[in-house]
Amino acid sequence: MRARSLVAVATVALALMGLGGCPPLEQLCPDPNCPEPNCPEPNCPEPNSPDPNTPDPNATDKSLHEKIFTEIITDGFQDTSDCMICHSEIAHDLMATGHWKWEGTSVNIEGAETETHGKMDLLNNFCIAVPSNEGRCSQCHPSFGWKSSTDTETFFAEVNNVDCLVCHDTTGTYRKHPSANGGGGPAAILVDGAPQVAVAADLQEIAYNVGTPSRSNCGLCHYFAGGGDNVKHGDLSTDLNDPDYEADVHMGGLDFSCQVCHTTMDHGIAGMALHSVDEGGESPDCTRCHGATDVHEDNPTLASLLNLHLDTIACQTCHIPTFARVLPTKVEWYWSEAGQDVDPIPTDEYGKPLYDKKKGRFVYAKDVTPSYMWFDGKWSRMIIGQTDFFTAEGTVADPVIIASPTATSETAGAKIYPFKKMIGDQPADADNNILLVPHLFGKVEDDPNLDNPFWGGFEWGPALEDGAAFAGQTYSGNYEFVNTVMYLSINHEIAPAEDALSCNDCHGQTWAWDDLGVEDPLGGL
Repeated sequence: MRARSLVAVATVALALMGLGGCPPLEQLCPDPNCPEPNCPEPNCPEPNSPDPNTPDPNATDKSLHEKIFTEIITDGFQDTSDCMICHSEIAHDLMATGHWKWEGTSVNIEGAETETHGKMDLLNNFCIAVPSNEGRCSQCHPSFGWKSSTDTETFFAEVNNVDCLVCHDTTGTYRKHPSANGGGGPAAILVDGAPQVAVAADLQEIAYNVGTPSRSNCGLCHYFAGGGDNVKHGDLSTDLNDPDYEADVHMGGLDFSCQVCHTTMDHGIAGMALHSVDEGGESPDCTRCHGATDVHEDNPTLASLLNLHLDTIACQTCHIPTFARVLPTKVEWYWSEAGQDVDPIPTDEYGKPLYDKKKGRFVYAKDVTPSYMWFDGKWSRMIIGQTDFFTAEGTVADPVIIASPTATSETAGAKIYPFKKMIGDQPADADNNILLVPHLFGKVEDDPNLDNPFWGGFEWGPALEDGAAFAGQTYSGNYEFVNTVMYLSINHEIAPAEDALSCNDCHGQTWAWDDLGVEDPLGGL
């Protein structure tokens, strides 16, 4: 990275003031009332400056950043240390958030409300865990170069490690390479639909055209969580880049950006489910716009009846009748079958591959009916080294529950919400009943804890020894595969009102009454 001094800041600002007559002070001065030292009076014109109403024959259509990287910093954009000339304070704001730290005060994890947890130490039944796999997981971290061999605390404190482009690219060509250079998410561009590690010359147009994040920027990570398009969440896919009204009434019908609901403040983003919940502003609840009472007045015939449901049923329950309505989502994942040479790879009716040597066997589904559960915002989560043990049999009939809401019908304030149910199997310590962290990606020759990635030699024993040691887990050396279940909240793909659940979809049906622990109040009618 090139060194930049404070002199460069003044050079950039002063040089821009000479471009096109009176400067756009709102772009250059933090306070439009200015003047700061060396900043011209806001009312202009300066002596000998052209009439601002007279077209400048030398004016161009260049963006502000293109002017900077072509007319001031004449060797162009090199890396995001150049962004820090003007934006280091903003970068430090980002570095204080849950999106950067991947953890925070976990107020919504039951039993750990005052502790610090997050993606860093939570288990799941997709790619299982971050520790020892940072080099691959970091393709969805807004940084460059974070790997398992990196001192994370030091790395996370360095402002020049921030990747501004992944969120602010507006060209649609920027990516983070998933595995090149040993991982760490190096900067890449799309070439013939595939990421190719970028050099500075490849990034010029991207740097010229940075802007406000769009749905596609957020989606680079959130759509592809779990390793593929719509794999993990079920209600977040590339279809939402350009959805129709039926796919989502907010993003398709009203062209909402993510930030309309997930408001931002100091680069914190509202809507974190488990930790960092105070970042970004008010929680993105439906009631923030629609209110909490009398929300069905457009349907006066049924309004009074429908509004009776508001105390016990979440908006999403009726207004997301199914999810993965456009693109299928993964609903089963069996790690126990990974490591085999299967040829040809079977595919399903959606064209999805049902096997991967690195990951095992999968099942996909589309137009999925949610599981319904009581929810008050609190979760039970398995935390590495803390709650990673289990007492369940680990069978299909008695699986290990990795993540689930904690509320019941007796919990004050709880409502019925929709969830995606994810099932599969994964490795566990056969003697200690602990869900294990496997080392999947990234070999570090001089670190005995990172020498045997499963995706290298396809041997579970050494990979589990590596991962458990790196994550600080006790491992007996004997492993087995246990069946697991994980629930994920469903909040997107809001259907048109006419497609919402009707009375007969729930009442007078078996529906989810037994699972919810309540009786259908209209069951006898």
